[in-house]
This record gives sequence, C-alpha cells and structure tokens, in this order.
Amino acid sequence: MRDCIRLEGFDLVNGQRKIFRPEEKDMVNEATFLYVKDGREETVLDFYQSPVTMISSSVQEVFAMYEDNILFKRVYLVSREKGISRNFYIPFIPRLDGMSSFVERYPDGREKKVILDREKCRGHHVFYLADSMTRRPVISLAAAESLLRRRVIGLKLQEVEVR
Repeated sequence: MRDCIRLEGFDLVNGQRKIFRPEEKDMVNEATFLYVKDGREETVLDFYQSPVTMISSSVQEVFAMYEDNILFKRVYLVSREKGISRNFYIPFIPRLDGMSSFVERYPDGREKKVILDREKCRGHHVFYLADSMTRRPVISLAAAESLLRRRVIGLKLQEVEVR
C-alpha cells in the first residue's frame, strides 16, 4: 500500500509477519512504542498484519465486544516529528479447529477454498483457523457488520462458506 504509514525498523508491506498466540502473551510488554517514519502524509489504517497484527481502538472495541477471550496489549505509534501518538493493540486471537471436512487442499496443504464447520464455529466471533495455512482472522457476520458501521479503514472482508 503506497500511502500506508511506515515504521522505523519495519517494512509493513513486505516485512516478516508475526501473529501472536494467546499463550505467547508474556512475550510482549504491556505497552510497546513503535516510531513512525515521518515524511509525506500517510493514511493510518485500522488493521495491520505486519510486522505484527495491530488493530485500532475501533477494531479492538468490536473484537472485545464479540469475543470474551481475546487478550490485548497496547501499542503506541509515535511520530517524533509531529509530536503525536496513536493507540493500537496487538490482539491475542485464539485459534479454533473450525474447518469443515468438505475442504479440498492443494498438495502443499493450503486449502483451495475456506469452508467452515457450522457446529465447530458456533458461538465464536473472532478467531484464527488452527487447521489452516491462512494468516487472516475469521470474524462472524455480526462482528463484520459492526466493523462496517464504524467505517474502519484497511480491513478487507471476504465471505466464506459455512456448512
């Protein structure tokens, strides 16, 4: 993304990505400071996947509202030049064995199409698929609609099949 913020020491677009698991919560400080590379005017998104998954306060509110067992650690994105700080969160989103038995896979293990098992996913609104190679969180329709009402920026929603 061309107009995306840039962090000192990180490449948000092409850099290595890290998704923290709930059991790794002690690896991350309660508050982390990341410094923004200043320059041209950048768009601040509500959802980042790199260098770690980071979400804005708006997304954090929705995730916390719909899923009780998500932990969050605070991240401050600081612009030294402008003297401002923006609050973000690292979500420790649980993994769920929610993939349907109808899923077909490529030889390398990637799924050809994500198909969720309705019974396994019932009552869960925000999760990663434990049995998938995808690095994107799954959210329920109710949570997605709530995010859309808040007009979050940088979050691409894609419908998946549920059986």
